[in-house]
Amino acid sequence: MLGDLRKWILKRLLKKEEPLNLKDPKVVEEIFRLELGSTYRKYWDNLARTRQLAYFAVAGLPFGELPTEQNIDEHGKLTAQIIAQKLEISPEDRVLEVGVGVGRLARHIAPLCREFVGIDISKQMIKFARKRLSDLANVKLYHHPKSDLSLFENNSFDKIFFQIVLIHLDREDVFHYLCESLRVLKPGGLGWFQFYNLLHPAGFKEFKHAYQLYLKLGGKLRGRVQCLTAWEVRKYMEEAGFKIREDKSHLEPVEQKFDFQPPDADWFYYLIGIGEKPREHQSEK
Repeated sequence: MLGDLRKWILKRLLKKEEPLNLKDPKVVEEIFRLELGSTYRKYWDNLARTRQLAYFAVAGLPFGELPTEQNIDEHGKLTAQIIAQKLEISPEDRVLEVGVGVGRLARHIAPLCREFVGIDISKQMIKFARKRLSDLANVKLYHHPKSDLSLFENNSFDKIFFQIVLIHLDREDVFHYLCESLRVLKPGGLGWFQFYNLLHPAGFKEFKHAYQLYLKLGGKLRGRVQCLTAWEVRKYMEEAGFKIREDKSHLEPVEQKFDFQPPDADWFYYLIGIGEKPREHQSEK
């Protein structure tokens, strides 16, 4: 009975088809409800019910505007350029994106590498990504309903990246993904891991917003924003087995000194860890 009620409420909440005025806080408030689901898969599938909502889920309001095909591509291009440079993506690389979403970054990184693999826990996201990336022959997309990388063998990728993904996960899942990333990377391979910084004023504002929503809803959203400190990120990466590339990472306690132009203001409360799989893991099977 309770399950049927939740389904009815969810249907009512998301009954409006696009376009929604996602600049209106009241509209957004109606979208983010506990009825979206208690698992990552259900949450993101329900949130990505329509194309507009899927685009909003992965890109927010690009450049302050409602998400469109054009502006999510342009917004994604700037981020993709930074990731590609930090990871030194080359034409020989096999690259994995975890949380590929609608392919916002894949569109720009896939042409730079030999093979691009994207996975997402949401079947809905993969559906939109396949339509958007159908013209790219070297792209492979998979729906994977588990919070791991069990689809892939050890030492099978040169580069791996998570962008706007780990910020939505519990700490145990974050650490597990880091361990899995080390496993699937080749020795010497690089990983990009992005987080929100709890100690930055704007990062704490994100945490406080999630806290206030928790009080209002009477429970925690499955895909709520979660923040870490730079010390936690370092600890998790090192315990997973990564060598932190200090020359590429941005893990200052509060303010980051970026060696690039951030695409938008959100980046100032980012933590970016670039990890390298040590060469001594060559004997792994």
